[in-house]
Amino acid sequence: MIGDRKRLLFYGLTAIITFALMEALLAMLAWTSPKVNQLLAPPWTTVSDDRVGYRPGPGVPGHDARGWRNPTAYRKADVVALGDSQTYGENVAAAEIWPRRLEAMISHPVYAMAYGGYGPVHSLLLWSEATELSPRVVIEAFYSGNDLYDAFNIVYNRGQLPELKSAEARTRKEVEDAEKIEPISQRVDRLFRMGRAASTAGQDDPGASSPSTGLRAFLAAHSRIFGLLRRARFELQRNDVPPALADMAWEDAKAFALQNPACCEIFTSGEFKTILTSDYRLSALNLKDPRIAEGLRLCLEAIKRMNELASMKDIKLVVLLIPTKELVLREQWRSPSRNFVLLVENEERMWRIAKDYLGQRGIAYVDALDALRKQLGDRRQPYPVTQDGHPNRYGHLAIALALAPVIQKLTEAHRGE
Repeated sequence: MIGDRKRLLFYGLTAIITFALMEALLAMLAWTSPKVNQLLAPPWTTVSDDRVGYRPGPGVPGHDARGWRNPTAYRKADVVALGDSQTYGENVAAAEIWPRRLEAMISHPVYAMAYGGYGPVHSLLLWSEATELSPRVVIEAFYSGNDLYDAFNIVYNRGQLPELKSAEARTRKEVEDAEKIEPISQRVDRLFRMGRAASTAGQDDPGASSPSTGLRAFLAAHSRIFGLLRRARFELQRNDVPPALADMAWEDAKAFALQNPACCEIFTSGEFKTILTSDYRLSALNLKDPRIAEGLRLCLEAIKRMNELASMKDIKLVVLLIPTKELVLREQWRSPSRNFVLLVENEERMWRIAKDYLGQRGIAYVDALDALRKQLGDRRQPYPVTQDGHPNRYGHLAIALALAPVIQKLTEAHRGE
């Protein structure tokens, strides 16, 4: 008995010493190498912002002096890209996000001002900061996945730009009644947490950019070993890892989906496979919910105001339409669930309304849907195999390819004036 206790104590002390030595070694490497520090550092450090609530903090590895995800804080940029995590590039290397890809394609500086949980209303609040860079073109990335909810949330729940609220008494009454039954923030947060339970991969929410509390949060923020494991998980989601590692990531994702059928659906079609979260997406895209319908109106109103402000400064506004993963994969799935069908129907209706609105006002837009689907035709999956709804490196490449000819033409036309 005493021998067993001594053995356990020896093993425990050995594990602690090994852990401490590995931490010290990784900390030293991070201290001496900015590249290693960037690879291991937590990506979610944010600071408070009076306008948008929060933003990435200056000095965070991989971010510029203003806090945005750029190689440097440009003093001037021909193009500014506003948006959420679909533009920020959750789980995608900084060099592979679509603003960087676009910059290389058009040979003009592209400055990204995007973060998780943002949307058109946030972009309107950031407009003056964006135009300080004297851009010729501003791209507003409009994502159907949760921008409608985010717009409603920042105006109605966080009290920003209250003048954007509907002037119709009926709409306000419907919104108030729906909130009394169940606040939409609680519903979306509940489904978001369910879909995130087995994955620390970033989502499209501010919650994705900040870890949970407790021991896990402490380790995530301070442990270099934890950072190494987080980086390994990130690499497993890339499409160019060895097949054995890719299969491991898929098996883990599939196991989680089987354990959580209420929020996850396993999608397979030939060589393409991923986990869909139709219930979560539907909660933020159901146009029968007066708060989501109001969120759509708020997004479009914010875009209209940005276009008016752009015209006053001879800036061209281009709206990038980014679809959900579910809509991109719709034609590939032969046995969709009821909620998947409802989600797609709502999203297609939303895009019809948005395109009609933009077209009637002469606001330029680029739809990324066909470009993302083309990746499938080229036998490249534009999303990770996990439940993460963000484009992977191939998805970001597709978005840049869709934008490049339009933005190139606009920047060259502006130069010729």
